[in-house]
Amino acid sequence: FNRANEVPVILTRHGYGYDRKTRRWFPPTATGQPGVRPVPGKDGLWSSDHASDPLSGVFDAWVAHVVLDHKGDLPAAVSQWKKDHPQNAQEGHQEADGGPAAGGPHVTPDPMAALGQWFVTDEQVQQMKDTRLIWRDIIAASHLSVWSAPGNGGKTTLARFAAGELAQAGHKVLFFQEDASAGDLPALHRHAKLHGYQLLNSTLTGSAPEDQIKVLRTLARDGADLAEFVLFFDTLKKYTDLMSKGGARAFFNLMRALTQRGAAPVLLGHTNKHKGLDGKLIFEGVGDVRNDVDELFYIEATDKDAAGVVTLTMKPDKWRCQVREATFLLDTNTMLVSPSDEVVDVAGIVGRQRQMERDTAVIVAVRHALRHGGLHIVKLTEQVSRDTAIGFKAVRAVIDRYASDDVADADALWIKTYMRINNVIHVSLPPRAAP
Repeated sequence: FNRANEVPVILTRHGYGYDRKTRRWFPPTATGQPGVRPVPGKDGLWSSDHASDPLSGVFDAWVAHVVLDHKGDLPAAVSQWKKDHPQNAQEGHQEADGGPAAGGPHVTPDPMAALGQWFVTDEQVQQMKDTRLIWRDIIAASHLSVWSAPGNGGKTTLARFAAGELAQAGHKVLFFQEDASAGDLPALHRHAKLHGYQLLNSTLTGSAPEDQIKVLRTLARDGADLAEFVLFFDTLKKYTDLMSKGGARAFFNLMRALTQRGAAPVLLGHTNKHKGLDGKLIFEGVGDVRNDVDELFYIEATDKDAAGVVTLTMKPDKWRCQVREATFLLDTNTMLVSPSDEVVDVAGIVGRQRQMERDTAVIVAVRHALRHGGLHIVKLTEQVSRDTAIGFKAVRAVIDRYASDDVADADALWIKTYMRINNVIHVSLPPRAAP
């Protein structure tokens, strides 16, 4: 069959389109970049990257024929082929039970062909390099991105800051705000007016987010030119049920269609209340959402410092272009945002703060024990263990966790000094903390 039939002919027969620029095909249901192409170096094998494509994965002409011409009915395809080509009926074609025909040769699967759909290609790498980044190496033109953070974690604040800078740079920015209370809208409107972007809200017009979706769907369907448009949606859960695969799929298909018209949608989402076992934030929603976006950023935030400043770091968890981490400083007294020159490991800072909260009893006891001078680490551990009724090993772990042999280490709570005589470890408070 494969010798007598070509994949492009079958694709054309079923409405697949061809993109001359990328030299790739795409199914009628496609909403992203064309992703149906021959597998390099494998004559006759093709690959489809489209999740909605019935041919998704690796296939050849025979598979395309079975799936498209016979809607996946293998026995019907085999029967029809035998009827039309009786001389080829015993040439190793697959029987209805999925095994080789009687007397047919056994075909050993090719691991390279089976896994070929995940090979990183030169074209994919070049496409990542060619993508135009339009805001601080975070937002890319015609890309769909999600910014995710816990409640009150800085999503809206950073999005407003980005919207203002994008508008000042000449982009057409629409900020769909459906998560703010009526009392917050005047301030949000003032910010949008001051910085040159447009704030949208359905409640004030007596409508609903669904009405906005209908208009956006019409714009995408009718071929509106959305080049240079950046669309912020606050928040994602106001526009779709993230726990429903069907609802989320329809919404993300629309977002993908908008990117094909040139827009760059930015969706603000929430993370789960609790982090994963690895200590990382987890996006709130079905797993398919992560697969449907180009970039997924998590936003980590510190507590306010003494000056009322919160440090926010945006870290990419998924990307299809060369985006980067970035840190911003939020002054909660003025609600002004400023970019940081350096990327701050906010997750590390927050993790240390939480750990210190759990270790408070031991930390206080160690400082008390060292108030009159340093101690041998074993004696210190025994004394703190008695004072706190916490086990020796647990206390020693806390002492080691916050110790350093560098007196200039600003993060150290106490200093370890290694004595060559008898290999003694001496622990003392750093000069800045000594009474």
